[in-house]
Amino acid sequence: MISSSEDDPRLEQEELLRMMRHRVDALVVASCQETSKHLRKIGGEVPLILLDRRYEDFETNFVGTNDLLVGQMATEHLIDRGFRRIAYIGGKKASTSLGRLEGYRQALRHHEISVPESYIVRRRHSDESGDTTGCQAMQKLLRVKPRPDAVFCFNDPAAVGAMNAILAAGLRIPEDIALIGAGNIRYAESFRVPLSSIDVSCNALGEYVGNLVIQLTARKKPARPKAIMVQPRLIARDSTGAKMEQRSGVV
Repeated sequence: MISSSEDDPRLEQEELLRMMRHRVDALVVASCQETSKHLRKIGGEVPLILLDRRYEDFETNFVGTNDLLVGQMATEHLIDRGFRRIAYIGGKKASTSLGRLEGYRQALRHHEISVPESYIVRRRHSDESGDTTGCQAMQKLLRVKPRPDAVFCFNDPAAVGAMNAILAAGLRIPEDIALIGAGNIRYAESFRVPLSSIDVSCNALGEYVGNLVIQLTARKKPARPKAIMVQPRLIARDSTGAKMEQRSGVV
């Protein structure tokens, strides 16, 4: 059974309860809940795997990536390319956004680069309507003085929206503003400007989740929660000024 919460916490709770009524053997949830309260209750009744997003106060099975490292890698890449006025577009509450924001900040501190708080824009609906909120966030950044010369978007949908806003303003990518996302979505290389991104293999995530579900449902007694982390990779393309020979490779 597959369902979408459409980034709505209330709808997510309703869908999870509906699945529970169907007596599912396990649940895999990429949650949009602000707290772990509702998930804790469900986790006590059926094997639960959190996908991509996690909660510090809730120890349960998790499959995802090191979001702190994702933020560091993206920001370090922009710094290596010579950019210094680096902005960040992210979500409000999701652990992916919070971890990547901290990685962004750590990379800047490491290089003794300071940025104004106006360079950090966070929107609530960051996945389901990521392109729309990314566009709105970028429009806000375009009004900041001095204007950022690079932007790290915590996911690719936000980067798509940011790209649309930059191009609509008559600016060039990466000559005026460089751009990097995270997720390496399927068509990232086919955009008007091929998008640099931090790749977290969706195939690997799915395989790890599937194998973990089989393990959990085969056990007669509860097992200690597992945390499985997929290593992120930098994919450099034109949106950060990558060289032609780097387009389809890992840098």
